Amino acid sequence: MFDRFRILPQLWRTGRLAIRLVRDSRVPLAAKLIVVATVAHIISPIDIVPDWLPIAGQADDIMVLLAGLNFFLKACPRWLVQEHEDSIDGRRQDDSSRREAGRAAGSAPYADPIDARYQRVR
Repeated sequence: MFDRFRILPQLWRTGRLAIRLVRDSRVPLAAKLIVVATVAHIISPIDIVPDWLPIAGQADDIMVLLAGLNFFLKACPRWLVQEHEDSIDGRRQDDSSRREAGRAAGSAPYADPIDARYQRVR
């Protein structure tokens, strides 16, 4: 009977993750605008389905919230999302494993610098 409520802890965790990411200055502004648009739609009195309809009005807002969170998390850099997920779960990565994770994801912040010389060829 209460199997459908198993998703609530995951929603709580995703909401906490989104709040942490919105506060992080390394997240692109375009990703943060997704959250602003989602909140504006939920607060707005203009809806796809009016809120005065018993179940459909609230389901509309929930679906917009879930879609907005999903788009926001996809718009954030994966390494940054992983960093915040690890801190929420209480896991800490040492620098070497974080560097390996960054290389696997192809992200620049954990890539090794390249020391090279160049020569102009005509």
